[in-house]
Amino acid sequence: MKSRSLFLLTLLLLVIAASRFIRIADFRMDTDEIWAIWQTFGTPEQIVQWTSPTETPIYFLLLGVWKALVGIHPDMLRYLSLLIALPGVAFMYRALRRIGGDGAGVLGMLAYSALAVMTFISLYTRSYVIAYAALPLTLWMLHRYFDKPTFKRALSLAAGLLLLYVATVTVALPVALLGIYALLIYGRRIWRGWLPAVLALLPALPDLLTNKLQMVGFHAGGGRMVELPPLPGAALDFFNYFTSATPVWYGLIVVSAFGLLYFRRGFKPLDYRKIKPTKGASKNAYLEMFWLLWILFVPVLLYVLESRLGFYTIKRYGWWYGFGTAIFIGLGLAYLPRIGRILGVGALLVVLFVPFPMQPYGYIVTPLGENLRWLRDHWASGDGLLIDPDISCNFPEEWDFYTRVYFPNGLNIVQAPDGVRRVWYAGSGNDASRAVEADLLNRRTAGRFVGPPGCLIRLYEAPPDVEGIVYENGIRFHGFDIVEADRPRLDFVPLHEGETIRVRLWWSVDEVVPLDYSVSLLLQRGDVLAQNDSAPQVIYPEGAPVETSRWTPEQLYIEERTITLPYPITPGRVGLLMAVYWFGDNVRLKAQGVNEAGLLELKRFPVVAW
Repeated sequence: MKSRSLFLLTLLLLVIAASRFIRIADFRMDTDEIWAIWQTFGTPEQIVQWTSPTETPIYFLLLGVWKALVGIHPDMLRYLSLLIALPGVAFMYRALRRIGGDGAGVLGMLAYSALAVMTFISLYTRSYVIAYAALPLTLWMLHRYFDKPTFKRALSLAAGLLLLYVATVTVALPVALLGIYALLIYGRRIWRGWLPAVLALLPALPDLLTNKLQMVGFHAGGGRMVELPPLPGAALDFFNYFTSATPVWYGLIVVSAFGLLYFRRGFKPLDYRKIKPTKGASKNAYLEMFWLLWILFVPVLLYVLESRLGFYTIKRYGWWYGFGTAIFIGLGLAYLPRIGRILGVGALLVVLFVPFPMQPYGYIVTPLGENLRWLRDHWASGDGLLIDPDISCNFPEEWDFYTRVYFPNGLNIVQAPDGVRRVWYAGSGNDASRAVEADLLNRRTAGRFVGPPGCLIRLYEAPPDVEGIVYENGIRFHGFDIVEADRPRLDFVPLHEGETIRVRLWWSVDEVVPLDYSVSLLLQRGDVLAQNDSAPQVIYPEGAPVETSRWTPEQLYIEERTITLPYPITPGRVGLLMAVYWFGDNVRLKAQGVNEAGLLELKRFPVVAW
């Protein structure tokens, strides 16, 4: 290969990789992905033992090695799929280059990468991605072997077939279609296929006899009662499922067909009715028409076999439909004049980067990962999580996986809220869940939350001092928090000179008080360094009055105010103190712990400075 061509192909591969990099975190992991990762938490022997009869352990073992290298963050794990997929793109180039030349190879690899489902598969943490790479490899090796059969080429074709076998059972149908394709192209020479077939079958035979045949018989033996939309609309819906920027793909199909019918053979119209299926040009005619029929009739075939296979309703199982679609587009556009091929490349490059939602291609998807990632950023030391067993996101392996990701030191899951000041409740919203929430609200305030109904996690927070101290006017002080990022700041954290701190004060009243009292917050080291005086700055309940005369008994009130250390300041310890007074006479009220100056010391901080 010329250095210029190699450079251009490498650049295209980098562009395709970039189109994946920007999407690697665009969709949540579904339960199948999480199960695949969760299975790798065992030893290699256990990974093999835990593999479902519908799978082979090769991908899980590979994923386990990758996880040991890069960690368990979902985005990092998806890079394995991307690294496996990129050789598949190169294999598509080589397969179509052998069939239709360099132009077909470039256009085919771009089409293979730009189809929406293929983008998803190339990032999906499942074994499908092995088949994504192995299908074009098998097509390439098929032509190499049958064009010039040798033992070495038979081994290469057998390797491609074996990779398909260990990848996913969903490739059984496309492998059968590739067999029909080889029969149409090579006719009686197809008997030479016995050698690669035997070479691929021998290592797969034990698993095939003990697992796969039994599983296939069970899967296909029972009928599925599914109401399907009528044809041909159902076939169009199937095609649309595989595409983003769908009108562009319809245009590419039409232009590809035009290129095959009009520009083939030196820009002269081609009449397939005059081609005799014997030798020479007829082989190419069969070749191209096969992939057009793939586009037209695979959706109909899956529609008809839906009651046995289930590939139409769960369209993701028919992901390989994009393989034949990309081949037809690559071959058809390659017949266009140079300007047409350039426009085809441009259109496919644009589609590569057109945003589209990938979440619908997943299986069962819950918001638990996002919820726990958010919870990690709001979790404080000593918090507890109370889980309703009826929540919709209650997949045990999912909880285990995301806890390992976002709470590597463990998550404090409690069976009851007693003894835990800040309880996060994962509720389902059913009657039992609402009863628990009502009980929590009797003693706590409802705070921040994340997630949709059915998988909602909300903070229920008790005051720092449940009993509190009572001022002589009947206002009860329940303690304070120094808040950072909406959670209590660790006690031992020192303060910087010039730093602003957020102080959250908790109040209630034993009975209605007659006057509107104010609160003074002070930073003091001998002299007063900073001060914040005002009526209570209430943040909870929402819309609560700042006038204490309007406060009601049995209701907790939270206020939040800021105070800033002076700059510069000498290192040492600074006291945070508080006073309650009525602005009409500025007399500080008495309570237990209040000193002679009417000040209650809340905390002493170490302050660091140069």
